[in-house]
Amino acid sequence: MNIKNAWKPAVAPAARLDVFRVGLGATLGLALAMLLVFEGRQLGFAMGLSLFAPLGASAVLLFAVHTSPLAQPWSCVAGNTVSALWACLVVSCIPLQWAPAVAVGGSIVLMQLTRSLHPPGGAVALLWALEAQAGVVHDWAYALWPIGAMTLCLVLVAMLYHRLWGKTYPLQPQAPVRASTAQHLPAMDLSTADLQALLARFDQGNNLTAQELGQLVLAAEEQAIARRFGSVSCGQVMSSALWTCGPHDSLASVALKFQQHPIKSLPVVDAQGRLLGVVARAALLDWALAQRTNVHERRRQRVWRLWGKKPVHDTACAADLMHDAPMHVDASTPVSQLLETLTHHAVPFVAVLQAGKLAGLITRTDVMRLLLH
Repeated sequence: MNIKNAWKPAVAPAARLDVFRVGLGATLGLALAMLLVFEGRQLGFAMGLSLFAPLGASAVLLFAVHTSPLAQPWSCVAGNTVSALWACLVVSCIPLQWAPAVAVGGSIVLMQLTRSLHPPGGAVALLWALEAQAGVVHDWAYALWPIGAMTLCLVLVAMLYHRLWGKTYPLQPQAPVRASTAQHLPAMDLSTADLQALLARFDQGNNLTAQELGQLVLAAEEQAIARRFGSVSCGQVMSSALWTCGPHDSLASVALKFQQHPIKSLPVVDAQGRLLGVVARAALLDWALAQRTNVHERRRQRVWRLWGKKPVHDTACAADLMHDAPMHVDASTPVSQLLETLTHHAVPFVAVLQAGKLAGLITRTDVMRLLLH
């Protein structure tokens, strides 16, 4: 163990605005709690409200680390209340000299069982036991009023305060939303069991849920991709050696190009180099098979030969088998914007246009070459 590193701050430095926001929120929250106590006493409640020291610790969590599972409403209210009820049982059943230790240990167990782990709850149990040793004995209702009620009041203030600042509280975990331009390349799919194993490995089960960890992994992955490929444009990755055909080229010439080059699709361009569509090798093969099995056409040609006339040759051209290009981008488009499409859609290529004309093609091979280098 490195003793020197053990004393380094583990909490990330806070922005100046956040420092002010957190301090102001805790001040307002406890000030309103004090106001309720004062008004309660003024109205002469028989069982009036009162502040208790662990409420300050709850304020730290509610306003400084409001995204933590330990600071969520259920954890705060139920954690403090359950701990107080347990401490009430402890001081009435065992010798008071042992009460503090048993009260704190048991409260931690109960908070975990009720999924309401809240660190100030341990302080609530300890304070209850210490007050009992000093002769101040509370009944079980004290756990609900004021401990549960005051904690709920502080939680409600935190909810309103964070909303006014544009923050989300209580935390609402949501599945990651994939935008049409999402820069996500899943290297592997992590199941819930995988994420839970990672949380256990780094002992973070009380700080994050598996869903929250999954969101962080996706966000980090997208950020890494944007940083790595954000400066690489499609024009830098594309293959500029093009094999194309015109819309009026015969299918025989198209078939010859497929035979000469290891390609599955052939872009169709006009005389100015503008992309019109694409002819797929599979479409050409389907057409050839249909022509071969067209018995009626073969019989018609034999009749023409019997009369001494030449058969009518098929006039099909590339335009007859052409389909729209699956996707096209500008040469200046960052490669990172293509990763989502190439991962989830089986497009033969992505056409790269420059000034409206076909400048090159990007295939999965080009992207894989970039990833490897």
